[in-house]
Amino acid sequence: MSPSQLGRTDPLGNGDASISRLQPENGFVDSLSLFHSEKAVQEILQQTPVHRTDDHLIEFSEALRTVAKALRRSAEAKASAQAEAAEWKRRYELERERNLQLKNKGF
Repeated sequence: MSPSQLGRTDPLGNGDASISRLQPENGFVDSLSLFHSEKAVQEILQQTPVHRTDDHLIEFSEALRTVAKALRRSAEAKASAQAEAAEWKRRYELERERNLQLKNKGF
């Protein structure tokens, strides 16, 4: 990019020099500028650590699976504890009823 292009703004006065760099003074897109722009985008994409991003996504996915397993185990343990509590409550109610019947027969 030439020094004269650094301070230019777009025709609307938005201050976006990246748009005006693609358009010369006559308003048509300069094919050489477009080529350089596409080449710059390709260079940026090549520099982007896509593989590292994929590694992070894989690591995140594995972490989510681990959390899902822990939540599943927790839910199973809760269901088991609730079933056991329901059984103890049933036994307590039966024993209480039996004690009331014995108490009523005693009088």
